[in-house]
Amino acid sequence: MKFRDREKQRYLEIKPILFSAQAQSYGNYNDKPRSFCLADDCASENIFADFRTAAIRYFDARKITWHDGLEKARIPSNHLCCSQSCCVNFFFQMANDRALLEDVLRIFYPDLVEALPIYCDDPLPDGSFPYVAFEWIGSLDFLQESKRKDAKRTRGKNFTSADFVFRFRRADGRVQLVLGEWKYTEEYGVSDKGIPARKANYIRAFNRRGGAFAELGDDFYSALFYEPFYQLMRLQLMAQEMESGEFGLEMDAEVVSVLHISPNVNSEFRNRTTSPYLKRRFKGQGPIEIWEDLDLAGRFLSIGVEDLMDAIVECDSAETRWTEYLTTRYSWPREI
Repeated sequence: MKFRDREKQRYLEIKPILFSAQAQSYGNYNDKPRSFCLADDCASENIFADFRTAAIRYFDARKITWHDGLEKARIPSNHLCCSQSCCVNFFFQMANDRALLEDVLRIFYPDLVEALPIYCDDPLPDGSFPYVAFEWIGSLDFLQESKRKDAKRTRGKNFTSADFVFRFRRADGRVQLVLGEWKYTEEYGVSDKGIPARKANYIRAFNRRGGAFAELGDDFYSALFYEPFYQLMRLQLMAQEMESGEFGLEMDAEVVSVLHISPNVNSEFRNRTTSPYLKRRFKGQGPIEIWEDLDLAGRFLSIGVEDLMDAIVECDSAETRWTEYLTTRYSWPREI
């Protein structure tokens, strides 16, 4: 059984533990009632109760689209395997808690000295700036996507967006910005997304001298237009362009990197190489192993959701209600 199917089945068992009686009714998804969805009018329960209202307000104030969200995407999806809701449930607690963010992420970034606010985001209701921002597209159009699309940039839809971002001052005094990519039950088929307009859009950044993909060639470029490589390429290129300084440094960051987070046990995602060229060139390797092998000058890190969970649970400053919620909702067998 695939990881996604196991998760859908597991939610049948834990629905009564996590959600209201009203929410436990089957919800509609793709015009069909689904057992692994919350009742349509209870979709907001997909977000942890203690920051549910604040998270929905955050998205609404910034006109961020909820993926498959209901009420014209103004509230979260009712699908319990929603990757975006999963990401928010893990990171929103840290958005206004610097000490917690530092304690958790220092495990993965040992040179983290001080978490810094995302001052290019809108302020929170109390006037402060968040330490984590969601669906971040950059303060500038670093990838020049608005020219191709002839549209105003929007967060979370139609433009390259980091699922989450945070920044910190390092031990060497430099500021590092991290663009996050979050996966949950995703799996991808072999579908070439390399239409000419897209290839023309990113080729300049791809060929930047000294850039992340310098001198890899046209064959390699074309091979990256298969998911999840297409998403990773765009995020890595956005990090590169932010760091290059050509358009100005993004929030003073001299180092911009990518953090990928997905379940270690999602073998359908981690073990399948969808790009025919990359499958031949990197025999027997999955997409994350391939990305790590590209040697992106220390600008890429991949961890498991399980690793992040362990870091949160072991953190003394983490609130008990939140950690209990995460461990109940997102704990699965570590090996299958």
